[in-house]
Amino acid sequence: MRLPLTGLALALIAGCSGLRPYPAESASKNLTIRMNASKVRAELDVHSVDPQCRAPYIGTVKLDKPTVAVGIPPDAWSYLKFDFASSSLLRGSQRMTKATLLRARAGHRYEVDVKYRDDIYDVVIRELSPRGAMREVPLLDLASCAKQTIIGL
Repeated sequence: MRLPLTGLALALIAGCSGLRPYPAESASKNLTIRMNASKVRAELDVHSVDPQCRAPYIGTVKLDKPTVAVGIPPDAWSYLKFDFASSSLLRGSQRMTKATLLRARAGHRYEVDVKYRDDIYDVVIRELSPRGAMREVPLLDLASCAKQTIIGL
């Protein structure tokens, strides 16, 4: 089967984009993301975090539905990077990123509310314990990995 040149070019570009789907079977679906940002394209890049605070990329989840459930490994640090892109005739293209370190605890569930309103992006993470208690999880940047003993160094 012969691909037209444009098809071949698109296939090459897609293969070189560097994005790979986050493995769906990686863990139980302990992270639920609720989107309230219909005019925005959004993705979640998931990274593992090693003891040297490096964050190798694992994969990307497209946030193209009102609710998306994924599994992140329990009892390990993950670096979650929410990427938002929007464009309009008046403002042109805009990109925004919100990221955090998160250590999912076994048996706990995590709810993420992603909101976009008036050019403001917001990400709020809540942890729900097996007993029903809920707490908001602060967003931690990757640099805080080296400043704290969060990895168990």
